[in-house]
Amino acid sequence: MISLRKTIKKILVGIFIFIAFVLVINFYFVPITKSSMNDSSEDLHKILTQIVGMDLPVRVLDNIREQVILDSENLDNDKLIIAFTNNRDKLLSLSTDVEEQLMNLNEDLKKVNRLSLNLYRHSIDQMMASIEVMVEQSINIKSFLESVTIENLSIAEINSLEKELSSSIEGLELLNRQLNDNILNVFTWMINIMFILLIMMLLLLSFGIYKYIIYDQKFISESFTSMAEKHFDFKALPEFKPFFSEEYMIRNQVKEIFREEKFAQEVKSLLLSTYHIDDLIQQLFQAISKENKIDRIGIAFVDYSRQKFVAEYGISSYTDIALGPGFEVDFHRTSLKAILDTKSSVITKDLNEAYRENPKSPSLRLITSEGIQSNLVVPVLMGEVVFGLIFFSSREKDYFNATHVRIAEKMIYEISGFLNRSYFTKVILSKITNSFSELVDQKDNETGGHIRRMVAYSVVIAKGLLKNPVPGYEVNEKFVLEIERNASAHDIGKVGIPDEILKKPGKLTSEEWVIMKTHTTIGADIFKSLREGLRVFESDFYLFAEEIARSHHERYDGTGYPHGLKGKDIPLSARIVAIADVFDALTSKRHYKDAFGFENSLKIIKESAGNHLDPILVGVFLEHIDEIKHISQM
Repeated sequence: MISLRKTIKKILVGIFIFIAFVLVINFYFVPITKSSMNDSSEDLHKILTQIVGMDLPVRVLDNIREQVILDSENLDNDKLIIAFTNNRDKLLSLSTDVEEQLMNLNEDLKKVNRLSLNLYRHSIDQMMASIEVMVEQSINIKSFLESVTIENLSIAEINSLEKELSSSIEGLELLNRQLNDNILNVFTWMINIMFILLIMMLLLLSFGIYKYIIYDQKFISESFTSMAEKHFDFKALPEFKPFFSEEYMIRNQVKEIFREEKFAQEVKSLLLSTYHIDDLIQQLFQAISKENKIDRIGIAFVDYSRQKFVAEYGISSYTDIALGPGFEVDFHRTSLKAILDTKSSVITKDLNEAYRENPKSPSLRLITSEGIQSNLVVPVLMGEVVFGLIFFSSREKDYFNATHVRIAEKMIYEISGFLNRSYFTKVILSKITNSFSELVDQKDNETGGHIRRMVAYSVVIAKGLLKNPVPGYEVNEKFVLEIERNASAHDIGKVGIPDEILKKPGKLTSEEWVIMKTHTTIGADIFKSLREGLRVFESDFYLFAEEIARSHHERYDGTGYPHGLKGKDIPLSARIVAIADVFDALTSKRHYKDAFGFENSLKIIKESAGNHLDPILVGVFLEHIDEIKHISQM
């Protein structure tokens, strides 16, 4: 993929190199090469001049030779001897000058060869070979002239040597012209190529600028306009065909922003059309799973009073849930506590590695047993306080990245208000219910603590089923949490029973007993009415409280009230609370009876198994005698 930034950088560097290259050629190589070629041309001209200058001495010598042939006495003619010597020496001098000029020419050619980086080596080698021949010819002329005398003067030999040298210089001149032509052609081609390269670089630069102005800018402008108008349909943007890597980056970033904002709009739509947290989490999970490998979403809330994280909601793509709603973990037993201070999202790339490093962590043990390998935890804020955590989990290791964090935080921002209202309404109403239940209990009981103890007994039984599952009695952490939150509401219907009946010290009449028994339906109706009104927070809000209030006086053999339910037709929550309520009633002093002893109360519970109380649950209750005894002393 081509980078526009790198391409422009390369073009600018190329133009700089081009300018530098042109400057070096124009102001260094061209002048030096031109100077060297001028020097070689001058040398050739001097050589040619010197060779031409040989013609006159040769003619003079030829004239002397003819005079000697006509008259042998001329051999002793001083004037002729002096003329012979002078002209022979002149020829020797010219030959020496020719040789020196040839050597100078040879050096000039070597210089040209170096400057051209051996580009013209073939032509220069030919010229240098010709120079070697001419040097040898010049030496031959000198040798002949040094040995010749007036008596053995051979003009034919001198003419032959001169012609050879003249012929060689003509060939050298031809080679020199060819070399000049080659140099001129190379410079011409070089300039043309550089000009073409410059044009290509400028065209590429212009293409990038043109493409940005015509296409990129339009795409970017339309993107910003669509964002401002909250229209996040990427396909509706102008056609954009990226060529450079930066364009791909722009397109991908815009596409990602549109995808994130479109998802945020979907979340807002869900908030407008959804009234239950369970439905919201379900639809969010489906929406996120369309484009991401999210296998699980969980929500935990922070209980600062008990220093615990409490799992409330969860949904997954599989059924074997180990860490479900109702699971609690103390702050000091998990690294999640750091999020309360940093208020920042946390990615755990490898949960198995984290569990190996912290093998005592119950949450890591449970989540890894589900096959989850990586986590993204996002805090849910109310002002500056973290009141909840949302977990996005994947069965793929090292799955989450900065993009997932950004999308998740944007989604949490949209739903935080909904979660805040839903959770805190639920918590506040639960606390109000507990407080009201305690007020009602104070009307009926002489000693305090009944509500606290019977809730604790109920939780012991529920946790016993959780730790040692019994077929047909399967429970999860959420069930335990609901028992803990709603068991106190079992007798809330007594608010509708007159005090003269509720506090009567003696036995109730049949008419009074009929009225007393209505506290179950009164309590159930209270919670049914509340549940119908609070469906905006959770579809099953107060369902446990309604079941417990209505059915905690049903008997296992079907002789209880208000509906005479039998066996497992009685809700499990009510069967658990029935044991806790009966046991605490037996061990507590009331205005109509004295307290039974602990052992005697256990005996009555055992005897009630199968008729009044569920025998399986009685067995679970009796398995935890030490805990029961400790609670009874509270």
